Amino acid sequence: MKASVFVGALLVACHPGPSARGDVPAEARWTTTAPCDTSPTTPSQRLGAVRPARDSLLRDVQVRRAAWRARGIADYRVRIAMRCFCPFSPPTILEVRGGIPVGPPLQPHAFTIEALFDLIERAAENDELVEVHYSCLGYPASIAVDPKGLDNWYTVTADHLATPH
Repeated sequence: MKASVFVGALLVACHPGPSARGDVPAEARWTTTAPCDTSPTTPSQRLGAVRPARDSLLRDVQVRRAAWRARGIADYRVRIAMRCFCPFSPPTILEVRGGIPVGPPLQPHAFTIEALFDLIERAAENDELVEVHYSCLGYPASIAVDPKGLDNWYTVTADHLATPH
């Protein structure tokens, strides 16, 4: 089963989707949620398959997820990008309303903020090497995963988070 999870992650990572959707509202209707730099910070976690490190990562994710939920941001746009050793996939703009992505077709790598937290938890539970950077708003801004330490990293980034006016 773990091999199928790895293959699924690579398929998600390596299939390019279209760039920003045309039916997403114009930029003028969106604003950043805080006057902070939403680019990734220094790594808060870079952990491997050692049980104490994994448990620390999972506790950190739980605390940060709770803090994100406490912000009450359910409607937002965020730019998501997936990078790996495969052909380039352009970033995509994901619009979320009420915590749910809107408008098909959704790209396979268009993670909501909640799904980014889930990705970290799954990688940790599968004993994969994980490096996480969080934005100043508390969401995962960069997640690098190396399945089983095989030196085949893939990275998901989330930035330019904006909420409706």
